[in-house]
Amino acid sequence: MKRLLWIVLTASLLLIVAWRFWSPANLSACTYQNTAPGPLTAVIRNYFEGNSRIDWRDMDDRFDILSTPEGQKIAGEPKPYTCEALQILQSPAFSQSEKIFTTALMFELPIGQYMGLMDRSHQLYAEGKIDREVMKLVTLPRGTALNYWWLPAWRERFARDAPSILDANLIRQVLSGHYWFDYPGAGY
Repeated sequence: MKRLLWIVLTASLLLIVAWRFWSPANLSACTYQNTAPGPLTAVIRNYFEGNSRIDWRDMDDRFDILSTPEGQKIAGEPKPYTCEALQILQSPAFSQSEKIFTTALMFELPIGQYMGLMDRSHQLYAEGKIDREVMKLVTLPRGTALNYWWLPAWRERFARDAPSILDANLIRQVLSGHYWFDYPGAGY
């Protein structure tokens, strides 16, 4: 009887710990009005201006920002830039190309932060502040999200957003786990 009690107690504690670490981050602390632009804004603006304000659709590689030294620095440790990224995504002062580049730099967020980004992006998409392509980039698993296709909280968000922006076969492939096995050779 004691053994069963310990197993139940241990399983309960593990579930609480898992819930805590894999629940979405509360990004409501991020302020969106009257905040000064930070380093992420400077990187995005400099990159966009340095490429003569070319739309991401006209570029050879829309993820080229990840190969710049500044982009690598942010993409390697994106967590401190989450609030600023959300500020860029919601701002009408930034083009959809700048929002694509911003999203690309957030691929390696910890899963809790990434799910918070997914939630806020869902809101921004519903409000028309980000377009379908930006939302597709947030929803389709890359970086951190790629390794959490099995996580119920991530799957819930994916199932909420994917039907309106992704092909049904691709959705099925992601939810079945096949996308994870096929992805490593596909790049970003």
